[in-house]
Amino acid sequence: MLLQTLLALGFAGRALFPGLADLPIGAQALQVRYEPQSREVTNWRSEAIDALEPKMVVTLAALFKAERPFVTRCVKLNNYWCIKSARWNGELATDSEGHVGFASADHGADAAALLLRRYYLDFQRKSALDIVRRWAPAECGMVTGIGGMAVLAVRGIGGTVRAQYLASRRKGRVVRYTAKSGSGGEPGRVSMVIPLTPKTPQYRVPSIAVGMGEKPKAPDPRPLVIQRSKPKREPVTTASTALKTKVASVCAPDEQRLRNYASRMVEGLGLGPNDDLKLFSAEGRPLPNLARVMLAMSSFELGALRASPDLVEAAIERASAKIEASIKTDRPREQ
Repeated sequence: MLLQTLLALGFAGRALFPGLADLPIGAQALQVRYEPQSREVTNWRSEAIDALEPKMVVTLAALFKAERPFVTRCVKLNNYWCIKSARWNGELATDSEGHVGFASADHGADAAALLLRRYYLDFQRKSALDIVRRWAPAECGMVTGIGGMAVLAVRGIGGTVRAQYLASRRKGRVVRYTAKSGSGGEPGRVSMVIPLTPKTPQYRVPSIAVGMGEKPKAPDPRPLVIQRSKPKREPVTTASTALKTKVASVCAPDEQRLRNYASRMVEGLGLGPNDDLKLFSAEGRPLPNLARVMLAMSSFELGALRASPDLVEAAIERASAKIEASIKTDRPREQ
């Protein structure tokens, strides 16, 4: 009974958006706008009721403004896969981190299907881990004390466009480094730039201040020749080695997040995170796994909510129609 009541309220709530659902996509785009203050697209509530699940949670969030903790930023952008700007069809604007605000949920789903096709065919990223390392790259942070200043640098694994964009938006950067992943997801080479003023004094500081709080030692009764033994060499620790250790510990939670993301993508497919997802054929036609992977990715990005199967299937049908038209155009005419 409660579910029926909420669904009835959901349909009644369309009165809040008069005539919008009956307009074609092009006409909707003329009326919809992005609000930079609230970082949301004006029609996100009506789009969410139609395109997201579970319906009970969506209805409560959209009609009664019970947004937290269910409604994430990408829900308010009609962007259920948290896609970054690339002049997509239906792109209205971007938020402070480059996430796209789409004119409709259909536009967002179309962009997700197209982007996965690019990753799979053009970038040759076939497995779940390969895809998420570019789709949602790790953003490793490190704090270093220099002259009493705490510095934070983010560059991201692999120097991806997303990580570079985030780094460029940060103010007051003093240290900047790039951590490139090695085999098996382990952090690899680390390059670091630390701008220091010419007048900054450089001192070699001992690890231990000898004589502070220590008890005086009794004189050594051994002969002087025996006392002057060659000191043991301490293992050399380079800055790069120390940085790699630091980055490995800092990046570990983000690496686990990527592996959790990849595991969600292959759940129920009988595949591992490093296996070929079989999303598209060699000609570029969508395969059955594409819909399940898109649904899983939306669920991971949105948390409590997820894109509806109808939204995903409709986007795949539109993508298939475009691909078939492109194949027919590229196919040489029979003599």
